[in-house]
Amino acid sequence: MSHLDRARVLTSFSSKELKEICKANDLKGYSSLSKQNLIDFVLQNLSDEDVKEILIEKGIISEDEVTDEEILVSMNKLRKVDDKRYLTYIMQSLNVKELKTLCKEYYLEDCSRHTKKNDLIEYILDSLSEEEHRRVLYNNELKVISKELDLAIKKINGEDRESVAEINIVNPENHEVEISFKGWSWDSKSYISITPANINDPERDCDCRIGSNMGFCSHFWVGIIFSLKENFFQLSDWTLTKLPDNFKELIEPIHLSTTGSVRGQPRAAEKIKLVDESSDSAILAKFIDQPITIYKGEISKLEERQSEFQDHISIFYHVTLSDVRMGPRIYRKMDFAEEDIVQVDKLKLRISQKLQTEIDLKIDDKISTNGKLDQDSFWGILVKNIRKIQKL
Repeated sequence: MSHLDRARVLTSFSSKELKEICKANDLKGYSSLSKQNLIDFVLQNLSDEDVKEILIEKGIISEDEVTDEEILVSMNKLRKVDDKRYLTYIMQSLNVKELKTLCKEYYLEDCSRHTKKNDLIEYILDSLSEEEHRRVLYNNELKVISKELDLAIKKINGEDRESVAEINIVNPENHEVEISFKGWSWDSKSYISITPANINDPERDCDCRIGSNMGFCSHFWVGIIFSLKENFFQLSDWTLTKLPDNFKELIEPIHLSTTGSVRGQPRAAEKIKLVDESSDSAILAKFIDQPITIYKGEISKLEERQSEFQDHISIFYHVTLSDVRMGPRIYRKMDFAEEDIVQVDKLKLRISQKLQTEIDLKIDDKISTNGKLDQDSFWGILVKNIRKIQKL
């Protein structure tokens, strides 16, 4: 623990507690000292190990807490951006509540004066020592990156509240990419350019709060994945952030798909998509806007929903099926082809209140039905236009 760190922690002790520490360690000449002078007196007369033992006894730190030396060894030595600036990027993914919890962990008493997120981040960074910057990074870097990366893959797969709507290479020479995202009632855009000259801290921008402040938002990671797949840079050249151990496995099934290209047409003019071939959404993509038949599926979740339009409230149900066997809808038995049948882990259905009242679906029911597969901008991929359901 640094001297600054110990002094700050000791301010949380009362004068009585500080005097008890002095007494327990056989110190003399402290009885008339003020609280601040008591803190200075303890720091001058006790070693780091003595203070650490006291904090362990009080339950303030753990006995097996990672040391500053161990954290220093674990730091990313290839990163060119300094710890304080890099921590600014990471902390953009923390909300105000999480930042205030961080203040409590490091005994920062004035955090309540800072109500705006960026002011709070600046206050924390200015208040912490270099050792503490590294400790915050150690505790949060991979958590933040993994969370945002997971959201990025969900966006690619259409499983998040917003999905990738369009990808454009606006300047192939400088690897400039613009990605549009579509939400239920909003649109957003992100921009990234990764070149040998800027790979240590790529040029980027985003409409979201995290990305607009240079944070590593999920939109940023969609851009990183696309740039990797487009060979705008090699993973071996990436030094800015740590990556999860399974990063390669996570992105390996994701491929580029292009449509609308014409021979001789520049790459930037093509319609480009990212497709995760390991996901159910990739399997289902060829059925979007098509009539389908669900031959068998087991209900794993049943949720009542409401929608309001012009003061009229409609009730409907979302049914989640597991272990689904499905294919294109056929109208004659002779048209059935086993090779057209696919298996997906989960599939969501939307059914009316009237249909649920008639059939009374329950968890674990096995069913078959027909409907139309739709890419809903809010709910993601789900089956609609269901008129009849058969229990198996």
